[in-house]
Amino acid sequence: MKIKKSHIVLFLVTLYGANYFLFERLLLFNELLSLIGLGYFVSSSFTKSGKFILPPSSIYKCVLAFIVLGVAYALISIPLKTNWYYYFRNASIIYSAFGFFIGYHLYDPQYFFFQKIKNKIYGYALLAFAWRWPFLIDRNSYSYLLAMVQKNWALRSLGALMVVLGLYFAAFTSATVPMIMAAIGALVVIRSYAYFKLLTLSAGISFLILFWLATPYLKLYHTDDTKLFGNVEYVYSQHPLFELDANTSWRFILWYRAVVENFPKNLAGIGIGTPLLPYTEGATTQTTGTTDEYWAHVSGLHNTFITLFYRFGILFIIIIALIYHRVFREFFLFKKYYLHHRNDFSLFMGFAVLTMVGLFNLLLDSPTLASLYWISLGFVAKAINGRHHDYSSL
Repeated sequence: MKIKKSHIVLFLVTLYGANYFLFERLLLFNELLSLIGLGYFVSSSFTKSGKFILPPSSIYKCVLAFIVLGVAYALISIPLKTNWYYYFRNASIIYSAFGFFIGYHLYDPQYFFFQKIKNKIYGYALLAFAWRWPFLIDRNSYSYLLAMVQKNWALRSLGALMVVLGLYFAAFTSATVPMIMAAIGALVVIRSYAYFKLLTLSAGISFLILFWLATPYLKLYHTDDTKLFGNVEYVYSQHPLFELDANTSWRFILWYRAVVENFPKNLAGIGIGTPLLPYTEGATTQTTGTTDEYWAHVSGLHNTFITLFYRFGILFIIIIALIYHRVFREFFLFKKYYLHHRNDFSLFMGFAVLTMVGLFNLLLDSPTLASLYWISLGFVAKAINGRHHDYSSL
């Protein structure tokens, strides 16, 4: 395989996805990929005469709308920010979106690239399993890379083994991975967009009922100077279900505070560089050694979509809803096409994986995975464009 510039960029994407501990936290790959994405956007958006070119993609337009929204909130937030450090730390939410243009413009080379290196990705994951895997690979990006290189969706041979290993990891580290696997299974099995919407609606209503039943207990939560996260243990003790999984219960508390207690002012958003949680200035009540002020600004609400709603308001929800409607309607209406056309089915699976990650973790609000999400969406958007072109040429 002749090495091209696109292969180098995709190799950077793979490294970034495989080990963010090294390639993002130490080498700032998210910022590098965002800059490369900006370059692709500028070079492809203007003719020599300076005329702006807009591709015929509704997802492309939605991403541009998100960037414009983010820039507007960045300007509005300047007088509201705590300080410049947290302002620029939160600004990664906005500039990471330029990663979308990497995916959009490298759709063609990515197919051949990932087919060439898929065995190396499998081998790397096996090595991670054999020797301190959390140091070598992140469980969330591992799931994404698995989806990207798994061409045979009967999940045979080594692909099936990797799924088993993923579930094994999940049993000892996190409940997110089995949920990801369940989501992939549902997307493979469900045949129509109507059934998918019904299943999604049912899941949403069930969650809202559960959340409503938990509300009397969540109202007991309050903060003080002794802990950034307040009396969480007291809330847990009020019902046996809260004690089953402290991580989920803690998320319920955060979501209640952001969505319910701050309604309706959260419809406008709080901007960037501002605290998500109330904190005592100068206090350090966490065992991490980092100040409460730091966690109040960057910890997120462990649902990336709620976090961005809290920061950018209802306009973000409208934009992201349009994106997901477009992606999943397309996927189910033309599922057979994507299943048999190149490796496009895997692109949708990878995007679904990252979506599941974002429902319970930091994603768009963290430089450790944000670019990977936008690049994945770029691949999907260009695949949809390709399907449009194929059908229009018939």
